[in-house]
Order: sequence, then C-alpha cells, then structure tokens
Amino acid sequence: MTATPGGGHALLLVNPTSGRGRGLRLCPAAAEALRAAGFRPAVVITESLAEATWKTREAAAGSLVAVLGGDGFLGAAASGARESGAVLLPLAGGRGNDTTRRLGLGSDPVQAVRNIPQLVVRDLDLGVVNGRPYFGVANVGFDGVANELGNSTRLNLGSLTYLYGGLKAFAGWKDVTFTVTVDGKETSFPGWFVAVGNVGQYGGGLRICPEAKVDDGLLDVVMLGRASALRVAATFLRSFRGTHLNTPGVSFTRGSSVTISANKPLNIYADGEMIAPLPATVEIVPAAVKVLVPRNSPVFS
Repeated sequence: MTATPGGGHALLLVNPTSGRGRGLRLCPAAAEALRAAGFRPAVVITESLAEATWKTREAAAGSLVAVLGGDGFLGAAASGARESGAVLLPLAGGRGNDTTRRLGLGSDPVQAVRNIPQLVVRDLDLGVVNGRPYFGVANVGFDGVANELGNSTRLNLGSLTYLYGGLKAFAGWKDVTFTVTVDGKETSFPGWFVAVGNVGQYGGGLRICPEAKVDDGLLDVVMLGRASALRVAATFLRSFRGTHLNTPGVSFTRGSSVTISANKPLNIYADGEMIAPLPATVEIVPAAVKVLVPRNSPVFS
C-alpha cells in the first residue's frame, strides 16, 4: 500500500455514453465532491476508449484519475495508468458496474469520492486479452452470443433485450468444442462458455470467478462443459451468489497464461467490450495498476 493522494490536481474522466448517459448525468456531482475533498479536478468528457487511455497515460505518476464510466471504460483507463503510474479511482457510471462493486467501492460515485480519506492505494493485477487490458472478466461462448443477438435486434424490447438474445442463443447453440490451454496444459471439451477472471465479476452481478483475487498474479478460469439448458440457466443463477463451482459440468483452474480456441467462429469479450474473434490469448500482468480501494476490499488475498 502507498499513500492516498491528498489533494491537488486530479483528472475526472467521463464516458458520456456509459449506462445510457449515467456517467454524464453524475459528472457535475462527482466533480463537486472532488472539489469538496480538496482536489482541483480537470473534467474530460471523452469521445472514445482510446482517449481515456491517452489521457491517463499523460497523467503524472501518483496523481489521482477518477474514472466515471462502465467496466470497459475503466479497462481503457487502466491501460494508460499502467504506463504513467497514476492512481485510479473507479466510479460507477455504467450499467453493471461490476468492477467497482466487486472492489467494494459501491454503485454511488459521489459517495465513493467522499470516502477517499478512508481508502488506500493498492497494486492490482491486470488481465490482458490479445494485448488489450481488462480488470474484470474475459469471456467467450453462449453468454457472448446472447449479448450479440440481443444488441443486434431491431425490436424495441427494453429490459427484455437480453432475455430475447439468450433464448435465440439457446436455440442455435450446438456442437461447440472449446480448446483451452492453461500454462501449457491443454483441454478440449464440448461446452457452453469459458470465463477468465481477474476481479471476476461481470454481467451485472455474476460472480463467475468467485474466488478470484487481484493480487495473486493468477487468472481464474471457469468453464462449463456439456450440460442441459436447465443446468446452464442454473449455473448462471448460482453465480450471482458465487456458489456454482460445484455444479456438475463446471470446471475451475488457475494460471498465468490462457489460450482459447473453438471449432466455430466466436468472439471473445472483456468487461463487456468485444475484443476479437478466437483464437485468443489471455495473460496476467501482476501489480500493474495502482487503484484506490477500501481496506477490506474482498478481492485481495
């Protein structure tokens, strides 16, 4: 642990599209909270994930960068902070806000800023998929296809969009075989998904890698093999409580390097952002980024 930034210049990065504008709406209150905490925030409404990386890369070492957006936006900022040595304060400005919640920072960005005096700076591991950093989970399989199908529909389904995508994915999912290699040990299996966790939570509360720690230099790999549609649904439901690892068909391992391929075209996602088609390589960079978190954050060893 290092000293918490104690005031002075700070950067507030905002993704205006995260959470359907949630970050933009909360920006004024977050900036005011930073001023009340003794900081002089420079507010940047970003136009892209690349800009978030660039701005954080330019920040001074040890300076505070508050990141108000979704999980993918936080990963983009982490890429820059890895190089600059800036200290990140993740603020919940997206829909799921899985990383901020799992770190123990909660879903209220203003309260998170007010809590700065009680927070500590910790070094967090960073996952990297085909060279692109992420904090939470890299995933490929049924869940990614469901997301794609839901987002691609022209129907105005509101909150039912992902249910629609999931039902379509169930109907079309068959004969998919994954080949996963963890630190040189290869496994091939017919199945439903592969999740590679660092913080270990995604999808609005799914603790898919419930035992993941962000300071152990390892990735947690959770896979679901051959299973009925009912068991798939049960696995995802149990993952909200993190109790699914003993479900039949679920396997779990750890490693520092993971390669994934499949016998059918699939895309790999990280923190909700589509990264690339398979095959993919996922690696861990130990102690890569400095982040403000509560002393009792549950994802540290």
